[in-house]
Amino acid sequence: MMDNDVIQVYLLTSPLLAKQNETIASQLNELAEEFPHQLNYVDVETNQYLQRKIGGQLPRLEIGPFFLTGSIEGEDIRSALKETRTRLEEARQAGSPRALRQYTQAPGLSGKDRLALWFSRNYVLLFNLLVVLYLGMAFLAPILMKLGLETSARPLYSLYRPVCHQLGYRSFFLFGEQPFYPRDLVGLGSYQSFTSASGIPETDIRAASEFLGSERMGYKLALCQRDVAIYMAILLFGLVFGLAKRGIKEIPWYIWIFLGIFPIALDGGTQLVSQLGLGFLRWFPTRESTPYLRVLSGALFGFFTAWLGYPLVESSVQDRRLQLEKQDALRRSVRDHPSRRS
Repeated sequence: MMDNDVIQVYLLTSPLLAKQNETIASQLNELAEEFPHQLNYVDVETNQYLQRKIGGQLPRLEIGPFFLTGSIEGEDIRSALKETRTRLEEARQAGSPRALRQYTQAPGLSGKDRLALWFSRNYVLLFNLLVVLYLGMAFLAPILMKLGLETSARPLYSLYRPVCHQLGYRSFFLFGEQPFYPRDLVGLGSYQSFTSASGIPETDIRAASEFLGSERMGYKLALCQRDVAIYMAILLFGLVFGLAKRGIKEIPWYIWIFLGIFPIALDGGTQLVSQLGLGFLRWFPTRESTPYLRVLSGALFGFFTAWLGYPLVESSVQDRRLQLEKQDALRRSVRDHPSRRS
């Protein structure tokens, strides 16, 4: 008998269900000659994720693509084994080694599996740390400027330049008289304008982008106001998602369009169109968004994009994680109780 003739069977259970476990094992043993298989005991109590996902379905018997729960009858076990063997024969005839391994490969975790398991467990923390790092370096740039370390700060500004315009009149400033210096067009009379404070004409886009700040004005962040709001909102949702134990469901796509895309498209789009200087758009009034609208539209986009994205990632890793957690729990069970594999 070849190894790929042996069906791997998993009994996800608890030591508290010893009597039911023995009954199921006895039923399987009666079918061992007709359907060669390997019974693997998985103690769900050793794994919190498995407890949360299937703790209320114990005992749970997994045979190929089928699973049986509750009162498991011998005839149901036989049907699952028979259908799995049929699928194995079809896979063998089709020359599909992947399908054969799916149901017959001895349990274990490869290096790639361990990496996938680690990612499925920790991706929220990983993503949050990446956002913190991305935002943190944008805030570090003006701090270095304030400390007189311009040589160290300039590479950080250069790092973000390909992904952000860094225009001084659309950026936040630290350590200065004002948190921002808008264009005269914005009409925030209580704030000194960028041109008035820096002496740089608003029409000189390159100079406005390359201007890093001054001792009086302070020093700009390496990301513009809207980008800062986007990533802060993504971080906020990432923290909430993690605290909620990744149980928040994804929003419908039309909610994302209406509350995430529409505000930023309206604010940024009308600003862009009004300033293109095209003859056929002369009827469109020239406008410049305010820092408040940039922050609001950016935050809405970031928050609802994360609300759409994080649950999608969770659903994509869930099935794979369930299989990997099962293998990890089995590995621990066999290590601690070798008799649990028969």
